[in-house]
This record gives sequence, structure tokens and C-alpha cells, in this order.
Amino acid sequence: MNKLVGSFIERKSLSIDMDLPPPLENCILLLEQANELVYKLVNENIEHISAFPYWGPMFDMYEKNYEYCSGAVSLFLLAQLTPSEALCRTSIEGSINLEFVSIGDSMGNQIAYFKHYIATERNQNKNWKESVKNSEEPNENKEYHYQKIAAKDEALLQYECALRESLKLSDVDYDNSNLKWPNIFERFRALNKEVEYRTLYMALCSQAHNDAEDVLNKIMARVTANVSGMEKAQEVEQYLYSLFYILSTVRYHIYSSAMFIGKFEIKVKGLLVLYDKVMVELTDIAENLEDMVRQHITVNEL
Repeated sequence: MNKLVGSFIERKSLSIDMDLPPPLENCILLLEQANELVYKLVNENIEHISAFPYWGPMFDMYEKNYEYCSGAVSLFLLAQLTPSEALCRTSIEGSINLEFVSIGDSMGNQIAYFKHYIATERNQNKNWKESVKNSEEPNENKEYHYQKIAAKDEALLQYECALRESLKLSDVDYDNSNLKWPNIFERFRALNKEVEYRTLYMALCSQAHNDAEDVLNKIMARVTANVSGMEKAQEVEQYLYSLFYILSTVRYHIYSSAMFIGKFEIKVKGLLVLYDKVMVELTDIAENLEDMVRQHITVNEL
């Protein structure tokens, strides 16, 4: 193996022998304890919850989001802080989706979720086809695209047919469900989290969209003439903010898990205890972050 390749793998591979700072170790522990508890509660109440037609897809949403959350933590462990933050955004949105579906008309919200996806993909196919038609691609290439578009349209039709027929078995009329799936801001607002959308979520969107903030911060570190330690301070700040985002992601995941399980009138006290423990870790970082960063900065006299 090439030495550079070997060095990359050695640096990026996870090891159980690594030393973890207490907040990070606690974060992982709480995530795993919550996941175990969710499965325990599901298994203990499976006969009861199986009677609800929306239970299965909601559990699929839970499992999918657990993987997103775990992936964000794993990237952080690999010192991939920026992509970790981008995945935190995906995980938090997944938690918001699960929490939103868990309140009110869960069946109607779930159908709206599915219909929104199908309508979005059909519109994308329409735009895709138009772009191919107007392109200067050879006819052979255009035909290839048209075949793929047709195949995708057929898959979407099959999704609808499967949903319609499976829900009919539970006396649910897919076509007569008229709830609209709100956009992400509206979902945050419906859950009384509008301020969190404007702060935490939008900060994570900056990373997901590769905005200029990080580059601007590096420029500022280089041009600030009378301050030493800026680069080290920024490194510490990024680590602490990324850790804060990871803990926030786990917080959202555990809370949405509690809402999901609680939808079926199952006691979720254990999950709320874990949620409170995450909040303790978050509060500690929030209260001490500025001091931990400032200690690396020295203002030199001009």
C-alpha cells in the first residue's frame, strides 16, 4: 500500500483505544442508551402499536435518523468537523420531521410527507426532461435520459399504488387525505422552535451549503495584526462549536424519539431523563465556550 494511503487510513480510522473528552463520551453514551430504550419500549408494546397504520413508517423514520445522528458523531470522531456539522443539519431536520409527524393527525401528516416527496420528484423529472430537450446532447444521449426519466416516473407511480393499496387495508383513503406538508421553517414554527430555526439550524445550513463563513474567519485570523493566537483560538472555537452541534443533534434525536414513542401512549420518562442529561452537557459548553476560546488570544500593544 502507498505510504500516503496508509497514513490517511491510519489517521482516519476509528479505534476504541482513543481518549474521549467527557462531553463527547457522554454524548455517545446517551445516544446509545436512548436507542436501546426505544427498542425496548417498542418490543414491550409491539402488539399495541402494531394496530396503528402509521407506526411502521414512523419507526422507519426513527431508524433512518438514528443513522444520520450516528454518522455525524462518527465524522466528528474522525476530526471531520465541517462535514460533521453538515450532517448534523440533516439529522436535526430528520428529528423535526419525526416530531412533526408525531403530533396531531399522524396519518394525515405522514401521507402529506409522502405526497410532497412524490410531487417534488415528478416536478424534477419534468424539469429534467425539459433540460435534456433543450440541450445540445446527441439524440442517443437524450434518449438515454428519456428512458431514465420514464423509469423514475414509473417508480413514483408504483410508490403511489403501493401506498394507496396498503392504506386501504387499514380503511385509510390515501387520495382523500388533503393535509399539506409544510416547509422546514413552518415545521419548526409549528413545534414552537422558530428561534432555534433562526439560530442553530441556519448556522448548520451554512456548512451544508458551503457558505463563505469559514473562509472569512481564516482571512480575519491572518489580517488581525495586533492579536496573537487567533488561529489556535479559531481551531478551539470550531471544535467546541462542532461538539455543541453534535450534542444538539443528539438532543433533537432523543426528544423526537420521546415524541414518537409517546404518540402511542407509552411512558417515555426514561428518554426524557436522557434528554435532560444532554442538556446539562450543552449548558456547560455554552457557559464556558467563550472563556475557553479567549484564553488562547493575546492582544499585543502597538
